[in-house]
Amino acid sequence: MNLLFAEDDALLAQLFQLQAESAGYQVVWAENGDVAVQQALSYQFDLIFMDIQMPVLDGISAMQMLRQLGYDRPIIAMSAENVAEEGFDLMLKKPLHWEQVQDKLAQFDVIPQLTLQVPHELRSAYAAHVEESLHQLQMLADSAKWADFSAIVHQLKGSAGSFGFEEISKLADKLQQTWATLSDEQKQARASYFLEQCKACKIK
Repeated sequence: MNLLFAEDDALLAQLFQLQAESAGYQVVWAENGDVAVQQALSYQFDLIFMDIQMPVLDGISAMQMLRQLGYDRPIIAMSAENVAEEGFDLMLKKPLHWEQVQDKLAQFDVIPQLTLQVPHELRSAYAAHVEESLHQLQMLADSAKWADFSAIVHQLKGSAGSFGFEEISKLADKLQQTWATLSDEQKQARASYFLEQCKACKIK
């Protein structure tokens, strides 16, 4: 069984690849939607996992391009937000958990029921990524670069839970729910509170 995993988060892609290959599947990683389209048209994949927010070409545009070109195999959307775009065969809500993926994909009869743990080395690498992200968020908040700040929060919301950092994911989700309604002054205060909460979480 060959899977194409289109995701711009390298650590999340590495985790998925490790889990899927441990279950006996072949996985090819595409770092953006443009690469995913090229790979899908060049090789025979049984399933495509398509992240929605990616650089170069987003997941919806990549899916639409493939469908227009006659690609008829299953394409599965992955997002921290709800996606109702016509053309996807299934929607997986981030953060991804292997058990969740197995349950959702039961209809395709492709993923065996295996319980897999996140490897210590990969979890440690993601912990370092979280710490670096919090450092970046602090600098972005200090300079009021809210678009970049929001993009990193979105990434944490979508991936942290997959590596066992559920509290970080929940805090990011809570922040995102009201972020667009806040004034710049309110964003400054809310960002500081969010960073304090994250730093209080057990990351290591």
